[in-house]
Amino acid sequence: MKRGLVNSITTLRSPARAEVIGGRRLWLSFAAATTGTFMVNVDSSVVNVALPVLQHQFSLSIARLEWVITAYLLVITGLLPVTGRLADALGRRDVFAAGVFVFVMGSVFSAVSPDFSFLIAARAFQALGGATIMANVMAIIALIFPVEQRGRALGMIGSVVAAGTLAGPPLGGLLTALLGWRSIFWINVPVGMWGLWGSWRYLPRFRPDPDAPLKRLDWVGALLFMVVTSSLQFALQDSMTRWGLIFIGVTTVSLLWFIRWERHARYPLIPLRLFAIRAFSRNLLSGMAYWILMMFPAFLLPFYLRYDMHVPVSVIGLSLVPQALTMIIVAPFGGRWLDQVGVLKPGRLGMGLLLFADGLFAVLPRHVPLEAIWGVLALVGAGAGLYSSPNNAAVLNSVSAADTGLASSLLATQRNLGRAIGVALASILLSLTWILYGLGPSPSHLNPHYGEWFFWGFRGVFVASLGFGLLGLLTLTAPATARN
Repeated sequence: MKRGLVNSITTLRSPARAEVIGGRRLWLSFAAATTGTFMVNVDSSVVNVALPVLQHQFSLSIARLEWVITAYLLVITGLLPVTGRLADALGRRDVFAAGVFVFVMGSVFSAVSPDFSFLIAARAFQALGGATIMANVMAIIALIFPVEQRGRALGMIGSVVAAGTLAGPPLGGLLTALLGWRSIFWINVPVGMWGLWGSWRYLPRFRPDPDAPLKRLDWVGALLFMVVTSSLQFALQDSMTRWGLIFIGVTTVSLLWFIRWERHARYPLIPLRLFAIRAFSRNLLSGMAYWILMMFPAFLLPFYLRYDMHVPVSVIGLSLVPQALTMIIVAPFGGRWLDQVGVLKPGRLGMGLLLFADGLFAVLPRHVPLEAIWGVLALVGAGAGLYSSPNNAAVLNSVSAADTGLASSLLATQRNLGRAIGVALASILLSLTWILYGLGPSPSHLNPHYGEWFFWGFRGVFVASLGFGLLGLLTLTAPATARN
């Protein structure tokens, strides 16, 4: 099934624009293209470990600190539907190399940030490059490899993604402990310079697609989509103030406007007809719930380990490894089980394990051994490894082969939007729990009792998370018909 999905994506590419190469240059091109993917995935997890250090350095509340992550994810979400089409219109190698350059420069700006506001702006700029990389690397690999090798090459990208995700936390912890938080951004510079040079040196200069000129790009739809996602994030950020209500209104109006525009646009950014397919829309919702759940421990555990368990920063990074490692081990078994029995059994078991792990976090006693946290994180990784492939397959198999590329891009958008919303909701639920305990929405992290207070808030977040797990479980749906 995986090979079939890969082939259905690659057949969408016009042979006239393919630049198949071979030999040593082929694998050097692969290495150059996937360097960007490795950087983006390292960067998505490396920052989490440094969050307590950033909080101490800039004296910030968690609600403000979350923008280090959400600014990055939000820009990627808003730009993903656009950057791939820009590459079609302007030439894929040039756009991809520009994305790598922007990502490296964003890393430099982040590393030299004089204050927190500058850091947020630098992260948003970095995300512009990240979106360009993410939107193009799969297409580049599909265009340079012969048909009989594309499945293998695209599968190897999954290994690069896993390696970046696995390397991020321990690398972030080690660098932060030894060289300070700025070093986690400096590390991207030498890696990115190789990716930039390798892209110019080894990648073919793909011809622009004559069927995708810039005049066909839905600029109005792209702008409205960015307004929707941005205003939603601001609404969540300011949910306890009157500004939150204003941003909810902006989100509602812009969403309705976006839907109306896309219905009548000649070349819509996101064809809404796909959402009329029940299995497609339900599984996107299930996947959104999954990514929200995944961000709760990713965002909150570094604070919990630092403030309540007093774990050193270097050990915090290592403590997040069991989740990624277990996911890498379990995911191939989940994929094979998916091929044998279909979507529902592995997907439901995976989401069930996530629910069980969140339930354990919700009843966690104070001062548990660190090994217990590792065990719960291993459960999270096992659940993620079993769930992710069935959910992706359910989305892709619910549409026709001609729409597989579009569905794949919407999966990427769902992933990043879900992660951004997950960080915001974790912060909101933490504040609500503190309010229920009479501590106010944001007690000072300098208070000697903050570790205990954070523990209460941490458990409250995971009690609420059970609702998202049930949503993901109930909306996971087998495709109604075979793909054609």
